[in-house]
Amino acid sequence: MAKVLRALELFCGIGGFAAAVSGANVRVVGSFDQDRGALDAYRLNFTDHGARAVDLERVGGWELTAGGIDFWWLSPPCQPYCERGTRRDLEDPRARSLLNLLELFSRIPDGRLPCHLAMENVAGFVGSEAHGRLTTLLASRGYHLRERLLCPTELGVPARRPRFYLAASRGPLAPEAPPEFRPRPPLAAYLGEECPDGLLLEATVLQRFGPALPIVDPADPAAVATCFTSGYGRSLTASGSYLRCSAGVRRFSPEEIARLLHFPSGFRFPPDLPLRKRWQLVGNSLSVAAVREVLRAFPALEGAQK
Repeated sequence: MAKVLRALELFCGIGGFAAAVSGANVRVVGSFDQDRGALDAYRLNFTDHGARAVDLERVGGWELTAGGIDFWWLSPPCQPYCERGTRRDLEDPRARSLLNLLELFSRIPDGRLPCHLAMENVAGFVGSEAHGRLTTLLASRGYHLRERLLCPTELGVPARRPRFYLAASRGPLAPEAPPEFRPRPPLAAYLGEECPDGLLLEATVLQRFGPALPIVDPADPAAVATCFTSGYGRSLTASGSYLRCSAGVRRFSPEEIARLLHFPSGFRFPPDLPLRKRWQLVGNSLSVAAVREVLRAFPALEGAQK
């Protein structure tokens, strides 16, 4: 029987890693974030994962190692490395939490380090000072590393979300293999009702911005949605796709985006969470399908749902 791995989900958001390891030999014993809305959604869906508000800029090493931790998952803020940002790298205040974790990691005694660590960020993280510092530190502490860029479209998902992933282990990683082939369902398979209330774009918005909007037709079997960001519902352009429907053009609902991210069918948002906040949270979340693919690198992790 496989050993149950005790995991920490750092920058947990709404629980992309928790969803990815559902059914695996992983027990998430701590889930840390500072966004109250994200934590409310996390606790609603993953009731026994110890989700709580923790400032990762100031967290101490004992909180990251208490009780024996086998696996760290990290999804640190991406804004310091985003194309739409200023790319200030480690000079960006939002990088302080990752800097603190790297400093702690350099000082944690060898016997208390997690055996495995994995991370997700935007493609712009590659080549950054933060990327160099992280990989150098992991190698110096005896970890084997594997890095890759992966988009869910490679896994048969009709939605783009290219991201950088790192897998690190103090034991050998599984042999590298191409992504498992999966037939791609049509975009329509992820959608709810055709024209939900509150999601239609006004005619004046279409007249002004229509040519700049990535509008997809759910009747097109080859339709692929562009990457949804935390600005969806607030910023009209460069934040995600829109859908043609019988009444015009509408936004995707947060629940539809969550399905495209392959969150489980029972995933819910707190009923009092505003629509724009839901969009922000799914825009900041993970592709569960991609995380599961990345976790194939760890031989010690068994039974994750496909």
